[in-house]
Amino acid sequence: PEEFAVKHPLQHTWTWWYDNPRRRTNQRNWSNNLKKVYTFGTVEDFWSLWNNIKGAHELPHGSNYHVFKDGISPTWEDSANSVGGKWIIQLRNNQRDSMLNNCWMSAVLACIGCSLEEEKEDICGIVVSVRKAADKICLWTRNAKDKENCLLIGTRLRELLNLPNLKIGYQAHQDAMNSNSSFGNKNLYEVK
Repeated sequence: PEEFAVKHPLQHTWTWWYDNPRRRTNQRNWSNNLKKVYTFGTVEDFWSLWNNIKGAHELPHGSNYHVFKDGISPTWEDSANSVGGKWIIQLRNNQRDSMLNNCWMSAVLACIGCSLEEEKEDICGIVVSVRKAADKICLWTRNAKDKENCLLIGTRLRELLNLPNLKIGYQAHQDAMNSNSSFGNKNLYEVK
C-alpha cells in the first residue's frame, strides 16, 4: 500500500557515530577511532537504525554513541561546538541494565524531535558513554555563555527523562579541554 511508502521528515538530518578506542588515546588521536554509522532524516530511517543496533547497555566499556546534526562533527574542535558545552547525566554502573538504554532512547528522541529548545538552534548533538565506573549521557549545546538558554535546555532534559531526584550539571567544552577530564570539572550550571 502507498501509505507505507510515506516517510516523515525530521526538522534536521542527523548522523550516528560510534567509537570504541581499544587502546589509550589522547585529544590529538581520539578522532581516529570515530566511525560514521548512518545518516538519517526521517522518523522511519531513525527507527530502522535503532531497531538494528546494540542498545547502549550492551556496548563494551569505553564505547560511545554520538548522534549529531549532520555537518557537525562530535568533537570539541568543530566550529559548532568550540564555544559550547554539555549537560551531563551520570548513571551508576548498577543502573546500566535498568535505566541506561531507556534514558538514552528518550534523550535521543527529545534531541532529534526538537523537544529541548525553543527558537534557537542551540542543540548540536548527544552522546552516551559506557564506562566501568559510571555511564554518561551528554547533551551538547552550541553556546556555553547563554546561561538562560542552557538552563532552559537542562531543565527540559531532566523533566523529559523523568529524573526528578538527579542533579545534572553543565560543563563548558573549554573547561574540559583545559583539564582533559569531563568527570572532574566544576559545573558551570546545575539543575536540581
